[in-house]
Amino acid sequence: MSFCKSFLFFLLTFCTWLLMAHPQLSHAAPFRQDTTIENQPRFGIFKKDHGKHKATIENTVESHKEMNRDTSWVKVGGALRLNTIYAIYEGQTFPLGTNSRNEWTWDTWRINVDSYSDGLQFAFEYRFYPTFNTHFIKYGWIGYRFSEKYNLQLGITQVPFGLLTYASHSWWFQIPYYLGLEDDHQMGFNLTHNRANWTFNLAYFPLSEPRGTNDPAFGEYSTARYSYDVVPIDGNSNIERNQLNLRANYHLDDWKLGGSFQVMEIYNQQTTHSGNQLAAALHAEWSNVPWNFKTEIIYYGYNNVQDDDGRLLNSVQMGAYGFGTYDVASEAMVYVIGLAHDFPVDWGPISNVQVYNDYSLIQKFGEMPINGVLTPFQKTQQNVLGALITAGKIYTYVDAAMGYNHSWISDAFGGNSMGPGRGIDYQAPVSDDNPIDPDPGWNTRININIGYYF
Repeated sequence: MSFCKSFLFFLLTFCTWLLMAHPQLSHAAPFRQDTTIENQPRFGIFKKDHGKHKATIENTVESHKEMNRDTSWVKVGGALRLNTIYAIYEGQTFPLGTNSRNEWTWDTWRINVDSYSDGLQFAFEYRFYPTFNTHFIKYGWIGYRFSEKYNLQLGITQVPFGLLTYASHSWWFQIPYYLGLEDDHQMGFNLTHNRANWTFNLAYFPLSEPRGTNDPAFGEYSTARYSYDVVPIDGNSNIERNQLNLRANYHLDDWKLGGSFQVMEIYNQQTTHSGNQLAAALHAEWSNVPWNFKTEIIYYGYNNVQDDDGRLLNSVQMGAYGFGTYDVASEAMVYVIGLAHDFPVDWGPISNVQVYNDYSLIQKFGEMPINGVLTPFQKTQQNVLGALITAGKIYTYVDAAMGYNHSWISDAFGGNSMGPGRGIDYQAPVSDDNPIDPDPGWNTRININIGYYF
């Protein structure tokens, strides 16, 4: 709590000094006319237009779009969000106020800073999750625009892989996020090159993002982070490093069509053994107001990854948000599809309702011996039907999320769901005495998230 107070005091003091010492920053210089950016004036340090979709609500960074080198501005923002859920897990519901289910809790509050000065860019976001006592940085980078065609970001920045900024429309993400393949952030550089209708990215990340702080009662210290990564746990000391990304995207009328490639080292800190991960994706997005359609196909594979005893792993351990880790199958295909439609309305403060459905599937290639028989891994599925309601600066996600062999949508968080699949006893690890359930059934979580974004 003392850290939070000190951070807020520093931030308010900094903003007050900035406005007093540099009043010109409260009114940014106008953009140079350029069709490659949104030509909108910026008024004041705290004023932002969050739009009406997840991509603009959750990601307000604009400094990398600035084309006028002779201007300086600073934007400070953030969000306060409340969350409630109604869970139907393993065929049962839960009493009010039990284990943070079916009651209102603080989801998160966050601080964002976005600034630009004479070609230099800076963006930063820090998040706090009071309900489970964790906080961490999401991104923090310095950028420079060499020309209209080249821009460089250096620091903790988004990995250019798959659909950007998100593959999802809902408060939830699509399944690739929980595999580290959607809205992932790592420490390194990302170089963007725009050429006619093409956008190319070359990125290198020597390390994953630094961990934050969490309560060990909820999970491993190594999981205090925004992005899902391979993290070290007892007996399995693997980490991600030396990651290379290539991405190409082509704009064709209402379509964005592209491909992505990723390779990284999986390094065991205990044994110094190195394996690797390879991933590739084909992705497409179609936007024609009021419709938006997203789809992608991903292949990933972890190769020659070993635990501390030198055993080859058919599942890796991933984690984030200060929770426990869970299995992720070492090789799979992932399929993603999502469709959204905007309904402009005039219902008092409510100006727009976006209705969407997002579906994703993991088709796993692994198998494991159970009672002397090689048993194939079972698929994982997720479907989210919901709506995003816009009312001024208040945004509400109302989602019905369903999961099949899903680590998050279950009474037993984590476990084997995204690896081999849940056991017959879903609360116990898969073993000879607890074989993989061939049909574990669907779990459902009704989730309402209300946020004030500033």
